[in-house]
Amino acid sequence: MNLDPLLKPERVAVIGVSTSNDNHPANVIFKKLQYRYPVDVYAVNNRGGEIHGVPVYPKIDAVPGTIDLAIIAVRATHCPSIVEECIDNRVGGAIIVSGGFAETGNTALQDRVAAIARTAGFPIIGPNCLGLFSPGKVDTFILPSERMETPRAGGVAIISQSGAFLVDLLVKFSKHGIGVSQAVSIGNKAVIREIDLLNYLANDPDTNVIVLYIEGFAQNEGRAFTEAATCIGKPVVVIKSGKSAAGSRAVSSHT
Repeated sequence: MNLDPLLKPERVAVIGVSTSNDNHPANVIFKKLQYRYPVDVYAVNNRGGEIHGVPVYPKIDAVPGTIDLAIIAVRATHCPSIVEECIDNRVGGAIIVSGGFAETGNTALQDRVAAIARTAGFPIIGPNCLGLFSPGKVDTFILPSERMETPRAGGVAIISQSGAFLVDLLVKFSKHGIGVSQAVSIGNKAVIREIDLLNYLANDPDTNVIVLYIEGFAQNEGRAFTEAATCIGKPVVVIKSGKSAAGSRAVSSHT
């Protein structure tokens, strides 16, 4: 999978933007990208219409040109068909910020989305995540900019299953003057996992150090992760939570 369009997008579609609720998570993301970041951003909602004079496209295939990144903020049940539409329209990748998947016991729906994506070689971050933050380049977090204290650009990349932990870490980095190349909240990591991002960041010229917050691995994944982290040639710092029974229950929702 080519992760460049996903992690360094220039053209972004936000799917789920509301024409009646400016506080909808998709609207928060859309407005932040529209006013604060150097990307071309397009609003998508199956009802179409407009928001503050900007057109809202009814489907991804109505958006002019090719989209690098689709940010999906709709009901979980709509996600499989939307992912299929993204694939059909050659979108580079998607971030599913929506919850309602394996973290709530809906494993079958998550597996369906993952199977669609893997069959097409389509990279997805999430679901149930904040997505991507790269200083001065892109921000898909559902938090308004005025509620976030963010670090400057720099050489540390962060990968975290927990969105809350990631936001807290970004605040600490900002206070200590530590620069970030990109921060990725992977949530349920249904498709793109830590190893995929390790391999990508190993060749990223903007990243010198990789920090990970990990709650758990799939069966036999831990050994593969350790081997990958050992071989990439950059310092890798890992915080592992959920090692006790109580800790495992506490991290199950990545909050």
